[in-house]
Amino acid sequence: MALRLLIAAAVVALGGVYARTLAGHRVAVTAMPALSRLPATVEGGWSAEDVPISERVAGVLDADATLQRLYRHPSGAQVWLFVAYFAEQAVNSQIHSPRHCVPGSGWNVLSVTDDRAELSRGPTQVARMRLQRSGGGDEQEMFYWFRTRGGTVTGEYALKWDLLRNAVARRPTDALFVRYVAPSSEDAAVRQVMRSLDPYLESLLAEVGLQ
Repeated sequence: MALRLLIAAAVVALGGVYARTLAGHRVAVTAMPALSRLPATVEGGWSAEDVPISERVAGVLDADATLQRLYRHPSGAQVWLFVAYFAEQAVNSQIHSPRHCVPGSGWNVLSVTDDRAELSRGPTQVARMRLQRSGGGDEQEMFYWFRTRGGTVTGEYALKWDLLRNAVARRPTDALFVRYVAPSSEDAAVRQVMRSLDPYLESLLAEVGLQ
């Protein structure tokens, strides 16, 4: 019992230090990425349409800018893209992770693994989540990552640590969440769309210093 109390006290103390550190080192961003400038057509015959997110989702997400698109190929393949930009990460209101929100949206998480995607900056570690609609049905693959001033991260704890490091270094604590979703049978297609769009996304991020 005494050990549990000590651990709890240590967690509370560290949380206080964490919050005070962030509050005392906040640096505001001076520009927002123009997500709408991502091309709606990419090599290979892909074209897209913007799909608005619901007010409920927007309220929960609380992002400063979002973009949701459905990319279609003449073959019938489809790839969903969702991007959300957060100008400042709050201590007790961090970016919602798919690990937490997906199970409550009608999907079962079959697995979450590390993967590597060939992006414009070279092989990059991303998270890969295998999903299946509750009650059965086709499986879906989700690839996602977070982009911050410290680089690319995939886990929630790594994101918290990155947030603290950027705050201490007096860098903005803004972050971008990137997510691609497609049927499991379309693995090559989703990777092609990721690879084609990444240079444009990198260019937008460079404009606001998020690189």
